[in-house]
Amino acid sequence: MPMTCKYLENQVCIRSDGQYRLCCLSLEPDNKENIATHSPQDWHNSDFHKKTKEQLANDEWPDACRKCQAMEEVGLQSQRLKPRIYGPGLSHLDLRFSNSCNLKCMSCGPHSSSSIAEEAQSMLESGIDPVWSPIPHNNINWANEENFDKLLDLPIQEVYLTGGEPMMVKNLDKFLERLDPSTNIRFSTNCTIWNPKIEKLLKKFDTVAMSFSLDAVDEKIEYIRYGTKWKEAEENAKRYADFCYVNISPTISIFNAWFYDDIKEYADKMNWRLFENILYYPKWLFVKNAPESLKPQFQGIKEELLKGGDPNQIEVFKKTVTTLDKFRNINIKDYLQPVAKAYGLD
Repeated sequence: MPMTCKYLENQVCIRSDGQYRLCCLSLEPDNKENIATHSPQDWHNSDFHKKTKEQLANDEWPDACRKCQAMEEVGLQSQRLKPRIYGPGLSHLDLRFSNSCNLKCMSCGPHSSSSIAEEAQSMLESGIDPVWSPIPHNNINWANEENFDKLLDLPIQEVYLTGGEPMMVKNLDKFLERLDPSTNIRFSTNCTIWNPKIEKLLKKFDTVAMSFSLDAVDEKIEYIRYGTKWKEAEENAKRYADFCYVNISPTISIFNAWFYDDIKEYADKMNWRLFENILYYPKWLFVKNAPESLKPQFQGIKEELLKGGDPNQIEVFKKTVTTLDKFRNINIKDYLQPVAKAYGLD
């Protein structure tokens, strides 16, 4: 049977700068199609989009789909194979209205965090080689009525909102006000912000699901997702659980693979579902590229994912962490001692 992908057929994915993407995991170069200049139908009718579907139909993996390919080759369930019903038509929206974010997560970058974009610019102005390449504008936002009009004519069944941190996006309320209450609403949130106005709007919908980006369930998260205060995040997560379907969706990387069982146990204790998300990029945080002395401590990671590795990424890790720790006046050894020891940073 030819390969297919419901995301290509029935979803519209838009990045924080307004650029259309194949999906949230795709690795294509920049696309010229943007919500400001093209409709969702224009994007789906573009030569690149159609070619990608044709390649899959011919059992050929497109370069942009390498993440799903890598997961399926080691026996993992890829994004493409997740058992969720999409369609008919462009029924699902995956939207990043803005890069507005109050955190500087170690695995993130300027397009997904205005705080990181500002930090990159500050590094540059301080004569420090930035860990991330600065972007033209630190704060970007395409959430406006004109762009909403292009989306709300679609046969929408579900909207997935992430960021940035969606709870701090300007005009999020205006978008939610225009959606039918029968629309399924899904959020990915870092749990650091409680917005009473958004809470009130969400309660009008029949179904709201909150996915918590919690890469640790104690103070270790304050290093991995820098800027988080664990107790505040936990309290907000419990408040969402009072009226939403909730789950924990940690990004599994070198930072937290060694205590992944703690996250599982916490999810069980709270009676919250757990969805794991193996991080492949940036490569210096991919579990395969960890020092061999650290890999035996990893929990719940398929052995196939740990084989091999790029030794060069060890030096990238050390340089990146050392640069950020110095600039932020923190130290990895105070939060993630086994990781620091494996890299000789203790």
